[in-house]
Amino acid sequence: MNIYKEKIKIAVVAPPFSGHLYPILELVIPLLREKDKYDICIYTGFHKEEVVKKLGFPVKVLLKDKPDVFEKISDTERQTNPVIAYRQFKENLKLMPEIIKETENFFSERRPDIVLVDFTAVPAGIICKKLNIPWITSIPTPFAIESKTTAPAYVGGLYPRDGFFFKLRDKLARNIIRNYKKLICLILRKQIKELSFTLYNEKGEENIYSPYSILALGMKEFEFRDDFPEQFIWAGPCCSSLFKDSIKFEKDKKYKKTVFMTNGTHLKWAKKSMTDVAEELSKLYPEFLFVVSLGSYLERNKKIIKENNLHIYHYLDYDEVLPKIDYVIHHGGTGVLYSCIKYNKPAVIIPHDYDQFDYAVRADLAEIGIPAKLKSGKSIINSFEKMIQRKEWNNLGKMSKDFNKYSPDEVLKKEIDRLLKGGK
Repeated sequence: MNIYKEKIKIAVVAPPFSGHLYPILELVIPLLREKDKYDICIYTGFHKEEVVKKLGFPVKVLLKDKPDVFEKISDTERQTNPVIAYRQFKENLKLMPEIIKETENFFSERRPDIVLVDFTAVPAGIICKKLNIPWITSIPTPFAIESKTTAPAYVGGLYPRDGFFFKLRDKLARNIIRNYKKLICLILRKQIKELSFTLYNEKGEENIYSPYSILALGMKEFEFRDDFPEQFIWAGPCCSSLFKDSIKFEKDKKYKKTVFMTNGTHLKWAKKSMTDVAEELSKLYPEFLFVVSLGSYLERNKKIIKENNLHIYHYLDYDEVLPKIDYVIHHGGTGVLYSCIKYNKPAVIIPHDYDQFDYAVRADLAEIGIPAKLKSGKSIINSFEKMIQRKEWNNLGKMSKDFNKYSPDEVLKKEIDRLLKGGK
């Protein structure tokens, strides 16, 4: 029964990238069943408009007259570095005034009671502060939040270590990250000033996250850090497939084992490298079937390329393929990593970019996967051999069970009720 006199209007804001939009959509899909209580609208980019509509949500398209602008900024031709990161931030900054104006106009037409924001959708938080609307940050990569006392992320994958030297290392790395951000903001101070945005709040914490509620779409059991902001809550992973129209996959029983390989949907520059790895492994292990997904959803129905024990699909759904295979080789993306936990599948993790090095570290510490180096064929082969030779993956089995203890949508509903009743 709805205790509110009117439906709760929820605005959900996320960029049109699978790794950001899909988890937040999965988070709110269960709320669609409570039509008497919730009125939900999604705000995203042009290329995901049909996807959102297909799920049953109304959608508002941001920068509709610039349909490819988000992809042009995010799809780098090679691995990111500080210079590329600066250019991306600068390009995003140019778009912010227009995005803020459009979003604010949308909010004026249909003023939301509460806003759910992907952690990269910074303009939405700025608008919420301006209009005094409570907002919740959704973050699939919790360790992206700056650490205060432990090994930070985005510096190549640091392992947590005890001792004076490692404490000093971590402090220096944290300072490098913070000073790099400050330097970029100093260089672009004129544009940032126009947005009325400051990098850190009075607590020294990042202003891009909600001061009211941060929902981590991950597992506490997978994280070695405990130095998150006080409004931080472990909601649980959101990695289920939103669509069931992937091409069907059937296991070929003539092979001893089946290995699934992917580097997700985002790393277009790295598609060939994963295929090259698959070709090499398929020759070394002819008794195994290697199944590659290129991660192109729009090309999912294209013909499968079959070369002996190497089969290349343009797109395979994780929920479709993972229950039917034995091992996984992936890039360390959030979705595939948590899907491996969900289905209790060991993996070799070959990080390519962004947060993937940090996921590889956590997978290694949790004993659910074995890291390998992208630029070292020997490292990949050695890690693969270790994976297939290992008999027991006890902690992976335990984490697979723990996975099902989380109910992200229930956590979200409790936070919405808390904030609308004036909770801080």
